[in-house]
Amino acid sequence: MVHIIGVDHLVQYSGPVPEPLRREFRDFLVARGRGLGVGLVAEEFSREALHDVYRAARDTAMEAARRLGVPHRFCDPEEPDMRRLGIPYFAELVELVKKRRGITDRFILDRALREGVRREATELARSHWRTRESFWHDRIAPDIGASVLFICGHEHAMRFRDLVVERGQEARVIEPFWRKDVFSDYANLGLD
Repeated sequence: MVHIIGVDHLVQYSGPVPEPLRREFRDFLVARGRGLGVGLVAEEFSREALHDVYRAARDTAMEAARRLGVPHRFCDPEEPDMRRLGIPYFAELVELVKKRRGITDRFILDRALREGVRREATELARSHWRTRESFWHDRIAPDIGASVLFICGHEHAMRFRDLVVERGQEARVIEPFWRKDVFSDYANLGLD
């Protein structure tokens, strides 16, 4: 059985989220993991993203897995797999959109234009979601017979559940968007 928790990715690592909120999430994972008797904590995240992109010292799900005494597994593809699967990095998609729009500035000062570029890049990224979600499934497939706690972006939670079920295993979303009340507006975190 795969138990899915949707999150805002900011809570997955030691970064801009206030430490008490990150610890609250870690403790939530530990409590749910104990209650569900999980044998694996896995997540839509990678060592590459943790260290090279976000330059973070700690991974929240990994800390929870240690407290539970179970293995932790990063499931998002890293560069070799991204290239093999044809999945571009988000920064590459932003550059593609800028090129299409004839934008040569490194940083777009106009906020509306910057947000428009970001929205368009996000839509392009969505076209690769099924490939990424399949990769996650393949990473946890050997352990699905046991209870797996899987953390992913909230926009993927229902999609990933459907993919796992489509492939003949049991899955349920136990939290579609952890602390949506906080993460629905970054101003709540002082990050606007």
